[in-house]
Amino acid sequence: MGLVASLSEFSASQIFFLLAKFSKTGRVELRTPGEKGEVFFVKGNVIHAKCNKMKGVEALYNLSIFANGEIEFFSDEKSGEITIKDEVSSLIGEIERRRVELNEIKEKLPPFDTILIKSPNPPKDAVALRKDDWKVLVLMDGKNDVKQVVEKSGLGALTVYKTITWLMEKALIFDPKETERILKESVGFLNVLIKELATLGIGEKEWIQQVKSIIEKSDSGARLLDVLVTGGTVLSFKAKKSYDISKGEIETVSAQVVKSLEEKCKAEFGPMLAKTKFAAARKKQSEAK
Repeated sequence: MGLVASLSEFSASQIFFLLAKFSKTGRVELRTPGEKGEVFFVKGNVIHAKCNKMKGVEALYNLSIFANGEIEFFSDEKSGEITIKDEVSSLIGEIERRRVELNEIKEKLPPFDTILIKSPNPPKDAVALRKDDWKVLVLMDGKNDVKQVVEKSGLGALTVYKTITWLMEKALIFDPKETERILKESVGFLNVLIKELATLGIGEKEWIQQVKSIIEKSDSGARLLDVLVTGGTVLSFKAKKSYDISKGEIETVSAQVVKSLEEKCKAEFGPMLAKTKFAAARKKQSEAK
């Protein structure tokens, strides 16, 4: 068996650098759930890459942003195609630049299993669409999620993510379940936080009543409480076709609740313990995503 590594521990560019440094010849296979591709090296030089419909440098860049899965090297396996002639150093530099850009874009994107759809109302101002914009827009048919749009468009992940972000900013597409998703994320974090705080000697029911009391005092509290279920030891929400509260209002009230709980925790149990509990809750929520 050749080199095998987890993409959550080692990035593709780190493995590429290693193969180039030691002038290796062979095939690199990158596997992530539902997707895989190959990169071929000859004496440390990248000569060919393929991923789905893509070949060449765009395939290489698409493969290089896989953040989970496995990467495996098969020594001495060769390709009959040559689609890449760039120096490895310049390729790695571009991979890292795109990785940074991708991480910034991901902050604006909904989860990859989100199904975005075309807006029924055209924007007020005229919008000039490029060829890539049309390719992505056509796939927003209420059936394809973000990951499937990447696969079917053949444009590469970074290009599709940038295009989706731009189309959302121009109000040409939207997430019909955005409010429910944000509500689910906010309630999920509060439940994780309440469970952490309950170890301090105050039960979940009492903390939930604290949450309810804080929400009641906020500007959007009445509308949020209309969809929340605050009885019992776990917060939940009512599933509806439409909600009389916006994403922004949910995020604002949730932030107010967390801040108020943190202040209460500091006052009752001290700043160090409060910091530990809130950091643990945020870590657990991040790991669950």
